[in-house]
Amino acid sequence: MDQPGITVVINGKAFSLRASDGDGIAAIPAVERQQLIDLLEAVKQQEERAREMARRAIHVASASAGGAAAPGYRPVKGERLGAGDVDALMARLVAEDSRSRKPGLTREGLFRWVLGAVVVIVLLVLIF
Repeated sequence: MDQPGITVVINGKAFSLRASDGDGIAAIPAVERQQLIDLLEAVKQQEERAREMARRAIHVASASAGGAAAPGYRPVKGERLGAGDVDALMARLVAEDSRSRKPGLTREGLFRWVLGAVVVIVLLVLIF
């Protein structure tokens, strides 16, 4: 399967690259190649940071579902959430919502309501 090409502009020079194209990568001058490597390392670190935040959010959600606080968790303020962070936060909110929700009407509860309604109707018939 052939990978699509990526066009990168470094210092006003455009380079069309593929991961499998060694000649295209070698055509980039050393200074520009180092700048590209630095940029890709920053992208990689940002992605790792987003995954770590997602893991923490999932850990906090699972720990709070058990009623315990997550050890070593520090909320990070001022950072934007990535796509994985949003998914983890949504999973946490859904877990908290389902935990705080009242259970639905059971068969026993339905029986009690019907029996109560019958008793009220019989009492009203006897009174009037």
